[in-house]
Amino acid sequence: MSREETVAVFGIGRVGSAVAAALLRSGMRVYGVDKDEGKLRALASGSPLYPDEPLVDRALIDGYREGRLNLTPDGAEASRASRVKVITVPVWLKGRNPDFSSLKEAVEEVAAGLQKGDLVSIESSVPPGTTRYVVLPILETLTGLKVEEDFFLVYSPERLLQGRALKDIEESYPKVVAGAGPRSLDEGVKFYSRISRKGVLPLSSLEAAEVEKLAEGIYRDVNIALANELAMACEALGVDYWEVMRAANSQPFCHLHRPGTGVGGNCIPVYPYFLLATIRGLDMSVTEHARRKNESMPETVALLFDEFVYQSGKEVGDVAVLGLAFRGNVADDRNSPTYGLVKELRKLGYRVRVHDPHVKKPAKRLKFYRDLRKALKGVQAVIVATDHSAYSSLSLEEMEEMAGGELLVFDARGVLDRTLFDGDKLRVLGKAPNYRIVTIPID
Repeated sequence: MSREETVAVFGIGRVGSAVAAALLRSGMRVYGVDKDEGKLRALASGSPLYPDEPLVDRALIDGYREGRLNLTPDGAEASRASRVKVITVPVWLKGRNPDFSSLKEAVEEVAAGLQKGDLVSIESSVPPGTTRYVVLPILETLTGLKVEEDFFLVYSPERLLQGRALKDIEESYPKVVAGAGPRSLDEGVKFYSRISRKGVLPLSSLEAAEVEKLAEGIYRDVNIALANELAMACEALGVDYWEVMRAANSQPFCHLHRPGTGVGGNCIPVYPYFLLATIRGLDMSVTEHARRKNESMPETVALLFDEFVYQSGKEVGDVAVLGLAFRGNVADDRNSPTYGLVKELRKLGYRVRVHDPHVKKPAKRLKFYRDLRKALKGVQAVIVATDHSAYSSLSLEEMEEMAGGELLVFDARGVLDRTLFDGDKLRVLGKAPNYRIVTIPID
């Protein structure tokens, strides 16, 4: 296959692997570039990388066996062999400031093979201005080429949800694309039209496309924070938030989210800080408050659980937390609020173990189980921290049989069927017992 029909994808992580799969399925040849050679060897041997993305793994493995996918840690080699280069490596946070080191390294490798007529696309989520003021100067300085005259540069944010990444790229949404100029935009639209059945949505500037991606995540963060805040208000009033949510969402202009232990993953908790780090001197208190509210939820849930234990009068020493993944039915524990919850529970003196049916190995040291029976054996209490569907059918009788004794159960995600539990043994976040006192001002 010619260089014209070859694309180099830099970063075979969650996003890059899905992009590579979509490109392969469209008939193109792909170079998959990643510094983790163990990941490349696994793919080459036919081992799946992401069990919750079987379509992605299948496309990559088949592409490699057919000779249409080349796997390499050498980005310069891949850049020389391809006309289109797609960068998906992440921009990290150090504290609350963006760290561009991985992105810059990938851009330098792209520059090592950049030729006239090539297209470079940035899909990484980035602070506004990154493509124009970080990426572009590296490409022009190292190559002596000029954007719009010699090569083309676009920003096109990934828009996918884990567990359905390939479907989202190919079918669910239009592909947002912005160019460094009109020629770049035209090249980007033509390229992405080959994989997006929903078409391409051109934006007027690189910065508009960068902000669009951040806005999607910040919207979610703010609305989850609102759900957590309203859940606490409902508890203070002796009202069931879940009942309120269902009723409110029957109105088409309302979409209350589900409360929980916080927000995880490598997207939503990061995007607010990308925008806040870029903008100075502007009141961004809504974005800031939402982030603080969601970051505080592991401690809030731990304290509410501790109060539940105290009110029950029972002795609890060993606690099983169900769910390490940051979201239900995925195997990704990056920035999972469960880690913060475990830390806060330990501060309160509880001995904590964690169960997850999807996560293979925790990113941090934990007493971790994939077998639910082993995780529950001998505990006196359970906290449901992730909304895995595997937990939704659990009953109190079943859980107590596995534990070998009576249990207190705190459902922080509203995932359990309440009819399968005795009322005094189940506490649901957003629905407190009616022992609270609220003062209602009356004129």
